[in-house]
Amino acid sequence: MCHACLISFQMQIANSIKGVVFIYLGWHRSLAICIVGRWCETEKLLQAGGSMAEAIIGPLVVKLQELAVSEARAMVAVNDDIRSLRDKLMWMQAFLRDADPRRRVVPDEASRVWLHQTRDAAFDAEDAVDQYFLLVDLSRYPSWTRTIIRFIAGLTTQIRVRRNLSSKINAINSRLENIIKNKEAYKQIGDTNKTVVPWRASTAISVAPTKLDNLLQPPLVSREDKRGQLISALLDSTHQKVISVIGPSGVGKSTLVRDVYETLEIKNHFVEQALATFPPYSSASDILKLILRDLKEEDFTLSKMEVTKELLDKKLKGKQYLVVIDGEVSSTEWKNILGALPNVAGSKVVRMSKENLEDPPTNYEHVVISLNRFDKIATTELFQQRVCKKESNPEYNKDIEDGVRNKYQQDIFDTTQGLPLAIVLLSGLLRTKEFPVEWEAVFDHLKSKQSKRLDSILSLCFDDLPYDIKSCFLYFAALPTNMLIEAQDLVCMWMAEGFLRPKEGLTMEKVGYRYLKELIARHLINLEPMDENTPEEELVTIQSKVHAFLQIEAQEVNFVEIHNSDDIPPLSAARRLSLQNRMEKYAALANPMPKLRSILSNFEKEETSKEDEVADDEEEAKVQQSPTCLHCSPHGTTTKCKEGDAKSYLQQLLQTSKFLRVINLQGLEVGDKLPDEIGNVVHLQYLAVTSCSLKEVPPSVGRLSSLQTLDVRDTEVKELPVPFWEIRTLRHVFGHRLILPKRVGVLKNLQTLDTVKPDAKYGWDRNTLSKMIQLRSLFIWELSKGHEKGLVAALKKLKYLVTLTIHGDSIPSAVFTTKTSLQRLEVMELDGMLIDMPRVVDMDIKSCLPNLLLLSLENTMVSQDFINKLAELPFLASLTLDGGSYKDEQLVLSAGGFHSLRRLTVDLEELKKLEIHESALPKLADLDILIHSNDLKIVILGKNDVVEKLLHEDKILSKKIQRTTRSERTARRIGVE
Repeated sequence: MCHACLISFQMQIANSIKGVVFIYLGWHRSLAICIVGRWCETEKLLQAGGSMAEAIIGPLVVKLQELAVSEARAMVAVNDDIRSLRDKLMWMQAFLRDADPRRRVVPDEASRVWLHQTRDAAFDAEDAVDQYFLLVDLSRYPSWTRTIIRFIAGLTTQIRVRRNLSSKINAINSRLENIIKNKEAYKQIGDTNKTVVPWRASTAISVAPTKLDNLLQPPLVSREDKRGQLISALLDSTHQKVISVIGPSGVGKSTLVRDVYETLEIKNHFVEQALATFPPYSSASDILKLILRDLKEEDFTLSKMEVTKELLDKKLKGKQYLVVIDGEVSSTEWKNILGALPNVAGSKVVRMSKENLEDPPTNYEHVVISLNRFDKIATTELFQQRVCKKESNPEYNKDIEDGVRNKYQQDIFDTTQGLPLAIVLLSGLLRTKEFPVEWEAVFDHLKSKQSKRLDSILSLCFDDLPYDIKSCFLYFAALPTNMLIEAQDLVCMWMAEGFLRPKEGLTMEKVGYRYLKELIARHLINLEPMDENTPEEELVTIQSKVHAFLQIEAQEVNFVEIHNSDDIPPLSAARRLSLQNRMEKYAALANPMPKLRSILSNFEKEETSKEDEVADDEEEAKVQQSPTCLHCSPHGTTTKCKEGDAKSYLQQLLQTSKFLRVINLQGLEVGDKLPDEIGNVVHLQYLAVTSCSLKEVPPSVGRLSSLQTLDVRDTEVKELPVPFWEIRTLRHVFGHRLILPKRVGVLKNLQTLDTVKPDAKYGWDRNTLSKMIQLRSLFIWELSKGHEKGLVAALKKLKYLVTLTIHGDSIPSAVFTTKTSLQRLEVMELDGMLIDMPRVVDMDIKSCLPNLLLLSLENTMVSQDFINKLAELPFLASLTLDGGSYKDEQLVLSAGGFHSLRRLTVDLEELKKLEIHESALPKLADLDILIHSNDLKIVILGKNDVVEKLLHEDKILSKKIQRTTRSERTARRIGVE
């Protein structure tokens, strides 16, 4: 067919389609306007509690709105039914917000039945809507011609699908009508004990906009005696000791140990330190791997216990070490851990436990430190420390302190019974309340409770949360206890679950971080102390008692099913599944889960040796004809899942769980390549397959038109298929040195690229990064001279960039001299030769980088003049000069420079002289001089008390200090002249 004929044929098809589409879609042109108008009228109802209302009905109402608007013209038959269903659900959401906290006060079986029936109806409605979108989704077909042809061929099918949806929604409406009638007829809800007034949730977020690190809490007060006892035991160099810190949950064991662990005195005493945090059911092998990782031992690739012992012995032998075990361990695993650690005099192993432990082997001296509840005075002191806000007016804080001492001291002690966790939770709640009026209401409510004090406080803290945050908080129930959780990952999962919506001009990510800050400010979760050299990696944890409470709440509303024991829960109706059984990781995957929306796992990576691989190949040859099964040890534990088995389980999951929105598989082996079926899970918004031997992501991933986040860190994936880079909804991409192709789609929503490198053959041009206009975090590896121009061109357009990390042969000076676009940049890490440095020295970089807070340099070979320029940056709080970052042998920190610097790290082996002038570094709080020359001299010109204090904490460096007064310096100069 000639070109003209082809065009004519295509035009005829298009005109025919226009007619069909016009007839098909033109039935009710005003439907969209009607639905949007109705939505605006009823949206205020959403502001009217309950974990179920927010976790289930809230996102469903939003889905119905999206369905109504996107399909308005085609949904003639479904119009009234959708609006009726949405209105009923909004009414029920408001009612559930009242009924949910009421169940704590007046529990009755009838209320549970009503809540259960309403939840099931909401689930069925969500299934119907998701099934509809799945069947009519046309975005899975790559070419417009195939889409049109399929549209024509499937027109009657789509009509049938819409009629089917109409039928289902009509049935659900009828079902809800019956539920409402039953409620009224039997007067089961709300008519009993009308005098009971449930707690009303807060209507607004209390925390002021601030950075996460401003929410870090000080250590527990009133533990000075126990703190001193722990430090004394640690500094004793004569014996190898096991130190057991024991006490009930919530008494502050981890807080005390971590506070001491981070002190400079302890860091200087031990040659090696490691802290292992892990969830229950962890094996000794997994715990020892965590210890090796924290020791920065990157050479271990084998999982056998014998090899782990060899590596630990090699790393720790002959060195005084400190190992902290933060987690409950069985007696057998505890003995295996101690048996793997070398015997070194003066070394210490610290373990935290709820109860007294059996004595360790005879080669260890056993020290037991018991923590008890606080008395009234200590309770008051801790409460005052945590209830006062840094950002509040000092006079307001003074009023609170006076009120606590004079009026509320006894109430606080009676309510908390001196348990530090209860004290901290109560202070987090009351810091959101107006003093003193709302404080009275809180204490009156708690006094009316009959349950245990801590349970009452936890319930009230949960019920008081603003409605939008409850689902986010409940999500912690799906994650293992006693685990460090990346804040960024958490926010991305909340977003994919539908818990976050843009509001008040904020992106979903910013809303998520605002919710996270609120939970931290209320002391419901904890922010881990952050190393200023690891930006964008904020970690949060949740206390075990709080986690247990959330799991009970989650079970009440079928929020998540958790597989953490030998028994596999019923999964045919599960909406979320959390895999936490470390002995049988894959067992639950053998069950079909057609309703599943989210699946999560959090395991250590399964490392294998070459010998294991050979043995596996031989075993595979024997069982090729056998049906797929898990390979279990005689004791019933899973020893290793074969690649074929793992892939078949994942294939089954993708085939039977079509509604998945979140896949977060950490430490599960899924084979070398993700199944092609991944492209059929069209609702998927969050895909994380990490800590495994995955090597390839199939091109079908490009069909995931709603995907927001992809995470393939700690895998062997080096390149993603071209169709992936065409997904317009992408917001965050995480990997390790992923090849970013020269040509990508219009990724206007992309905010994170971590980490990417240029294509070795084609490189980048000025358009590769320039269209990523919302980019906030950019991590680049292996940047070479041939690829700089594309980056330099992009930097002029990336005006929202907050974090920039570049590793390569050369770093363009544009990172310091681009005038207008990097005004928001806060964090910059550079590893490579900085080119055209004189240009930087001649520029006013404080106007180019006015908000830079953290700068880390390595192999940049900068000069003293460059350092002087950095000293002018108004808000620079942390500076790291790693190996090769500075080219001279003398470094001078002049007077008046770095007036905002709080942390300085110097790791320069060639440096011979460090000169610090009087009034330099006035706010310095942390000075680390790591690897240095034996000839290093530290000259302090004039009087600098801050620097001298910090240097005197290091006994070795204090011997290198030379003090010089101004008059002595002037006299020497005159003498030389």
